[in-house]
Amino acid sequence: MNPTYYIPSERILKPSQDYELLRKEGLKYVEKLGNKLWTDYNAHDPGITILEALSFMITELGYRTDFDIKDLLADKKGQIRNQSFFTARDIMTNAPLTELDYRKLLIDIEGVSNAWYLATRKETDLYGYNLPHKAEKNIYINVLEDKLSFTSKDKHNKLLEPLSVRGLSKIKIELEEDPVLGDLNTTELEFAFLNGEKWVQVKITPDFSSWNDPKALLLSKMDKPTKIKNKKVEIKDNAVTITVVRTTQVNDILKFTVQPFNPGEINEVKEHFSTEKPICEIITLLKNKKEKSDRIFRTVQQRLHQNRNLTEDFLCLETIGTVEVSFCVDVELASETDSVEVMAQIQMAIEKVLNPPVRFYTLSQLMEQGLNSTEIFLGPKLEHGFLKDEELKKAQLPKCIHASDIIAALMEIKGVVSVENLLMTAYNDLGQPIAGSTNQKWCLQLSGEEKPIFSGERSKILLFQKNIPFLLSENNQMLVDQKVQQLKAQIQNYKLYSTQDDLPVPSGQFYQLDEYYSIQEEFPITYGLGKNQLSDKVPEKRKAQVKQLKAYLHFYDQVLADFFSQLYHAKNIFDLKPIQQTYYPNYLSIDPKTGEDFYGKEIYGDDFQNKLLLGETEFDISLEETRSVFYDRRNRVLDHLMARFSESFNDYVFMMYRVSQDAGGLGELSFQPQDLINDKEAFIKDYAETSYKRGLGIDYLYAEITQNAFDFQDFWDTDHRGGYERRAARLLGINNIGLRDIVTETEVQAQWTLPLTIDNESVVCKIVQPATDLEEKWKWAQQNLLNPTVYFSHKQGSKFYIYLGIKPKKIATIDKTFTSSRQASEFLYKLMQALNEAYENFYCLEHILLRPFPHLDNDTEDLLTVCLKDDCKDEANNDPYSFKATIVLPGYLSRFKNITFRRYAEQIFRQEAPAHVLLKICWVNSKDMEEFQIAYKNWLESYRIFRLRYCSKTLIKKDYINFTKYHKILLAKLKQLNTIYPEGNLYDCQLSETNNPIILGSTSLGTL
Repeated sequence: MNPTYYIPSERILKPSQDYELLRKEGLKYVEKLGNKLWTDYNAHDPGITILEALSFMITELGYRTDFDIKDLLADKKGQIRNQSFFTARDIMTNAPLTELDYRKLLIDIEGVSNAWYLATRKETDLYGYNLPHKAEKNIYINVLEDKLSFTSKDKHNKLLEPLSVRGLSKIKIELEEDPVLGDLNTTELEFAFLNGEKWVQVKITPDFSSWNDPKALLLSKMDKPTKIKNKKVEIKDNAVTITVVRTTQVNDILKFTVQPFNPGEINEVKEHFSTEKPICEIITLLKNKKEKSDRIFRTVQQRLHQNRNLTEDFLCLETIGTVEVSFCVDVELASETDSVEVMAQIQMAIEKVLNPPVRFYTLSQLMEQGLNSTEIFLGPKLEHGFLKDEELKKAQLPKCIHASDIIAALMEIKGVVSVENLLMTAYNDLGQPIAGSTNQKWCLQLSGEEKPIFSGERSKILLFQKNIPFLLSENNQMLVDQKVQQLKAQIQNYKLYSTQDDLPVPSGQFYQLDEYYSIQEEFPITYGLGKNQLSDKVPEKRKAQVKQLKAYLHFYDQVLADFFSQLYHAKNIFDLKPIQQTYYPNYLSIDPKTGEDFYGKEIYGDDFQNKLLLGETEFDISLEETRSVFYDRRNRVLDHLMARFSESFNDYVFMMYRVSQDAGGLGELSFQPQDLINDKEAFIKDYAETSYKRGLGIDYLYAEITQNAFDFQDFWDTDHRGGYERRAARLLGINNIGLRDIVTETEVQAQWTLPLTIDNESVVCKIVQPATDLEEKWKWAQQNLLNPTVYFSHKQGSKFYIYLGIKPKKIATIDKTFTSSRQASEFLYKLMQALNEAYENFYCLEHILLRPFPHLDNDTEDLLTVCLKDDCKDEANNDPYSFKATIVLPGYLSRFKNITFRRYAEQIFRQEAPAHVLLKICWVNSKDMEEFQIAYKNWLESYRIFRLRYCSKTLIKKDYINFTKYHKILLAKLKQLNTIYPEGNLYDCQLSETNNPIILGSTSLGTL
């Protein structure tokens, strides 16, 4: 018998569903409370009947409460659309952090076969740690002159220690092979043309070896017969060389070497390329090859910069270099072994050792292999399936090839009896053996930055049977080559499309859980309740008794109906959509049994519905919930949702409470419970994204990919920020974190519109009497705009106005009138809230992006300052670029000038940054913020253009001049930043110092 399909002899019920248990427990209470009045407890007694009816209704509530959570949260279509629950792909994945993460990200890109993320070189320092990759420009540590230097010697001609900038990674990618254009990693091209009835195959090599070579740009300018002239075709060194000149620019020259596969066809090759048309045909193919490679490179660059870790950056992209490896080995085969099959297997076994295969898997495949969701979704989100960490680890660029690994792989081939006399040799680009890597028996040393390739042509694999050597015939060798190609196709890393990439959100069964069937329908007919109406002939006393019982039972009806309604609205409570209540009372207006007015209307007062649903006072949300209860319950639900991800706002709450209580704190800007709820809702709603990108810096490239170029997007006045900045802002309650002006007004004006709206209306500020001292008044207004103490209301005639100034002096006014002082005060409160939300923001500048480049002049102004003297000399002070960033905040805002908030904010910035990152946090004044803002904006716009063209070797003088100008300005403004502090006061000895005490390092001296 299948144990799933039988009814147990003794059903085990939960207490809330066990009628007998509820009845017994109820009787115990009756016996305890009513023993002085009751002597027995017969079933026909009205009290017992009421108890039994209530017990029965509670079992229905218990039954509904026990539904699966997916049924409780399902909407009418059976879908769970709750914003606080995330799928495995959204919440378990993370932006690339480790080397393997970045490799996964890059291999997932269309057109990329493999990729390597090289964070360090194989060379080590004195302590055994791998050295970082060299920066683009050499920098030296000049301790004597307390500065960094571009020159390698100090003024005493003593050699200086080079500065090793860390955080720069080298990315090498291997492109997939195109069926028409061939290997995209190389500029070489295999081509065939028809000569009579015979195809002639050739290998074409241009005179440039990289697509970034400036000569490669000529391909698009010389791809038509009318664009070229003065062609020169000649036979040289058993190859045909072609030289063409651009028609409009005679200094633009392209050269090609054409090598026929069959040397006897060299004259046919020369004749074929004697006219412009076939030459333009190969130029067009090379142009197409370059364009496809460039598109893939652009996608790689875009994906890298979208996932760049804070304070890290990438050196220019490179395609992977290769090194050919040959093997000389004797292999003994068993009798009757298929030599063709074994030879193919031998070559594939060697290839797998040199380049272990990496393949994409489907979600179902990984689950069948026993991996859990945490293991499957570890790492970045991929579009073409899933990659295994262990396969990627095996497919690293090797620094050494061990003979033992090759022998072990060959011995696993069926039919191989023994492997002897193994020798390995590596060859350079010119086909010459590499010194120190020739005829190695045990370990073949490699650079660790090149991909080893098995060279069948240079290898000598000798097969033996019964100690008798034999060679494969030409036909058998062709069969081996065909077999190898088939086997390679089987292990090729094909990308998967249209596969399931996430665990599905469970669907639930929708139930109308708030539907309530009155308890009074369960009573016997004699009670005259529910559908059992009394006859009109019964005495009035009897009718009055029934109404009395109805009123008594209505209490239980209301309680149970509210429970059912609360259960139905559980989906609202756990949602992140703004709600106005956490208790959901059910006004019983229609009897679902009869469709008529609920009997309770006979006993309701006229205002009962309003009192139940809206409460009795202005502080009530409903009869069951005050506003303070709502704040408490809503916060507890949100705290529960955050606790699922080990997040908490407790420190933020305590900090804001302290700030609101400080005399020098928010002033009129009080801490509102609804603001805390809004902050928590926004934090959880964006949690999947902010958690995924929590360690990322800003994408300074910020571009979309078009057909043949990048389409740069505007930085400013967008929500474009780094993941680290966005998460820190959420934890600080900064909602408007877009990349925008913090100082919005920079020109003297008589009136201006504030960057905010109140009740969907813009707010205009005007200078009072602008004809007198306009500039002085305007500057004062800008500096004090967020100071609540300078605002006051004033009555003129029947209207009230809001002014800025030192009362009674009026400097500026809000261009709006009010009918009462209270109305003006309420508007002023909204204004201060909106002003702080509009201006609260910060900038994060990563020092690694400020490193000098070779195109910069050797001007020490292009270098950041350091402290190298004895009192501060250490590794952190020696290097101002590696893993450092500066956070710039407006220190004059209401919250931002409070010391309690500053300490909390600095704690958040530091704890959310990676542990190895050192931050400098500046709370600056309005003038410094404005100047830094302009410098940062201009530098950011010019930096991405400079970096792209620098790596593609298309940098022109205009780009260079533009970038260096803004680079110098930004460095100058960065060096000028100073933190401002709120004023303290010195007091007479007899006066209190509790309001604004002088605190060393946290206060500026005010007045006596």
